[in-house]
Amino acid sequence: MKRRFIELAILAAVLGALGLVVVVSGVVPIKASSGHWAITRWVLDFASDRSVAFHSAGIEVPALDEPHLITLGAATYESNCVFCHGQPGERQSPVARGMTPTPPQLSKSVSEMNSQELFYIVKHGIKFAGMPAWPTLKRDDEIWPVVAFLHRLPSMKHEHYLEHVRPPQGQAANGSKVAMVVRERCAACHGLDGNGRAGQRVPKLAGQSKNYLKNSLVAFRADERASGIMRQIAHQLTDSEIHELAAYYSEQKPAAAAAAASDSQAEPALLEAGRQLANTGHAKDKIPACADCHGPGPIDRSDEYPALAGQPAWYIERQLELFSQRQRGGSQHASLMHPIANKLSEAQRRALAACYASVEQ
Repeated sequence: MKRRFIELAILAAVLGALGLVVVVSGVVPIKASSGHWAITRWVLDFASDRSVAFHSAGIEVPALDEPHLITLGAATYESNCVFCHGQPGERQSPVARGMTPTPPQLSKSVSEMNSQELFYIVKHGIKFAGMPAWPTLKRDDEIWPVVAFLHRLPSMKHEHYLEHVRPPQGQAANGSKVAMVVRERCAACHGLDGNGRAGQRVPKLAGQSKNYLKNSLVAFRADERASGIMRQIAHQLTDSEIHELAAYYSEQKPAAAAAAASDSQAEPALLEAGRQLANTGHAKDKIPACADCHGPGPIDRSDEYPALAGQPAWYIERQLELFSQRQRGGSQHASLMHPIANKLSEAQRRALAACYASVEQ
């Protein structure tokens, strides 16, 4: 028995030394041009599939049939994913096809995955595969539209995809430099006129102050405001483009505020509670009136703060939630919202959001 142990120890030492020689010598090629061996590819794929299945179990999936969710997911895919995976109905880029491993053809692979698995991969990425994690781990709400889009991708025609990511010609398509940036970077989600085209998760930019819009883009670019969508967009903008975009959207006319959400219309008490908080605050809880900083009203407000009237209820409620969780970030004034958001209950956030969604800017 002792002899067998010595033999095994010697064998292990020899194999270890051999492995060290191989690593140090560099004799094993790491070139991507040769691809993986079939066994290597199988092991990596199998291990990856099992890991994703294990770690994604138990993830709670929200409703993915929300209006305009596919448009938001498609626009996000276009800015964050299309370089490697290509547009639906089109071939991947030659550079992507030269990667090892090659990014999968999503029209085939996503149909084999459930929503939890897709969410996990988009959020965390995959090691040894070149699949990056989402730019921020603080915004799960930004990932679900991508998941909703991926479920549609296998059956989506190329022209249908372009309808989501390329708004029709409009007032911004006048050939100017800022018009081109608006169309290429912003309009898919925010619309050419800044009144939104990708649903309730996207803020309306029309009529916001130039200073607020500029500071927001700078904060996104510097990763001081958390957003995996906007960080990628802002990263590609120069200082000059940021100034021009802020000026452009500040000059657009806000559309008439949509009627309050159906659940708010059925609950007049909710709207009234929101008006009370917005106009007078809550003295007992030391919550100041929102209108003093965010309007609407005759008070001369700082252009450092956003106007909330007419913004989607979902968006407002989510921003308040992010502030309370210290996960939003923003410009130098963002921290002012932390003690306020801490004091707001879920019902109060919902009431404020419903109120502001029903008010004209």
